[in-house]
Amino acid sequence: MKANLLRYRLSEPLGLSTKVCAIIIIVGGCTFCLTQPGIGVFLIIAGIYPFIAFKCLEIDLYQGTYTIGINMLGYTIGKKEPYPGVKSIFLKKNRTIHQSTRHSWSSTVSTSFDGYLWLDDETKILLSQSSKKEVTLQLLEPFAQELQVEIKDLTAPLSQI
Repeated sequence: MKANLLRYRLSEPLGLSTKVCAIIIIVGGCTFCLTQPGIGVFLIIAGIYPFIAFKCLEIDLYQGTYTIGINMLGYTIGKKEPYPGVKSIFLKKNRTIHQSTRHSWSSTVSTSFDGYLWLDDETKILLSQSSKKEVTLQLLEPFAQELQVEIKDLTAPLSQI
């Protein structure tokens, strides 16, 4: 049986530097509580926020809505939109060229693979992004299985499709 509420995490888990900064802010907030309680409590809340919040896509099949927003402690905060259904999930190659600066005359090229959810009303929602195609495909697989749609690989040459 299919679940009525589907929730997908769209943001990456916290990195080490973000965790360290958040812990430093919490410790600073505890220190400030001794002299400035208002500022101290604000800093503690600001330090805890990265640990309890993440960007997510929530699809409510029972009510026929979807929400892209911030999930905090199991509740998604964002605007509810009517859920039209899913056309497909597709993988796209994104190439970015960084031009030269004053100090450097060379340009650099970076490639990322972006996975999108394509809804029936032509809305495209970015699900995952990685510099490696295999990683992006692995991240898209649970979405495709749960929504029962195929993943279209738009990075493959036309002869392979």
